[in-house]
Amino acid sequence: MARIEGVHPDHPPEEVKEIFAEQIRRQGSVSNTARVYALRPTIFQGVQALNEGIRASGLIEPELRHMLCVKAASINGCPF
Repeated sequence: MARIEGVHPDHPPEEVKEIFAEQIRRQGSVSNTARVYALRPTIFQGVQALNEGIRASGLIEPELRHMLCVKAASINGCPF
C-alpha cells in the first residue's frame, strides 16, 4: 500500500485530466507516481513538460529510456 494516497484516476483535478487521459491511452492506467504528483497540479505539469522535452529532444533512444526506467525501479526496490 502506498504511503501517500494519490488522486483517484476517476476524479482528477481539471488541470491534470488530459495528462491522466494520455497515460491511460499509452499505458492502460494511471501510474501511482502520476496520482501523487496530481496532488499538486502545477508541479505535475512541470514534471510532464520536462519529461516531454527529454522525449522530444531525441537525445535518449526509447529503448535506452526504458532500460533506465527499469534500472531506476530496480534500484528503488520497485517492481516495474
